Amino acid sequence: MQPNGALRDMVCRGLMLQLHRARLIELPPVRRFPRNPLAQRSQPALVRVETKPLCARLDQIQPLEFRQVRRTPEEDLFNSLLQQYHYLGHVQPVGEHLKFLVYAQQRPIACLAWSSAPRHLSSRDRFIGWSAQARCQNLRLLAYNPRFLILPWVHGGLGFAHSGAHGAQLE
Repeated sequence: MQPNGALRDMVCRGLMLQLHRARLIELPPVRRFPRNPLAQRSQPALVRVETKPLCARLDQIQPLEFRQVRRTPEEDLFNSLLQQYHYLGHVQPVGEHLKFLVYAQQRPIACLAWSSAPRHLSSRDRFIGWSAQARCQNLRLLAYNPRFLILPWVHGGLGFAHSGAHGAQLE
């Protein structure tokens, strides 16, 4: 069981397949190949927003509003903005994740996504100095930032400058 009470059926299936491939158990032949809706997702619908340039210093557009939009009507806007303006486009995160839209003056100016950290990332684990046991104990404390986007109509004085198709960088 997962902490949320759901069964770990995919974990069990993966383990059984590993045992089968190692010839430790014999699984029956596959009877059907179900369609995988996660592998065949359609592109997010285009949502249009005001793209008039926003040229101001950060202190001139405060307060900023950070809205968690996962499983809300605004999630379509988030997905559309990433698809249109992020150089990697939109990909539906797997596992636990959060999506935030940042608003200034009732206009979206940025998109932030957070998801659970990859289970095995040897370069990260070496950098942190984690043993396998430490990784198992502490992985739940990490978050991964798969997408960060400052929208292209946001300009000047905000502490960052756009660097072409690859998003923004600090000045």
